[in-house]
Amino acid sequence: MPSNAVLEAKKAKVEKLTEIIKNSVSGVLVDYKGITVEEDTKLRKELREAGVNYFVEKNTMLLRAFKECGIEGFEESLNGTTALAVSNDDQTAPARILGKFAEKAGDDKFNLKAGYVEGEVYDQAGVVAL
Repeated sequence: MPSNAVLEAKKAKVEKLTEIIKNSVSGVLVDYKGITVEEDTKLRKELREAGVNYFVEKNTMLLRAFKECGIEGFEESLNGTTALAVSNDDQTAPARILGKFAEKAGDDKFNLKAGYVEGEVYDQAGVVAL
């Protein structure tokens, strides 16, 4: 049984993630396994320059935060390695930048999983279309 301190830390983490998601206009979930540190560094730099917040988080934490925001439909996507890219002002920036990166990296290294724009959930094909 987890201690109260651990549970409180997890609750605080979910609250922080919920706040990030609520304040964003769009977000994209990706499976990043297989990319090198150099590739990841370049990607993070490009995302940062576009005003996109990119981070890795546990799937259970993300799922709880999405539910707190009233965004449903990510249960299938939240497995394996997951990173989330969110933008507070540009609806297409995360999908555009990550989609371009995924094309270069190849299917076995970096995959778009799903995303959302203004609370509407998109599957992988929908994110690619964005």
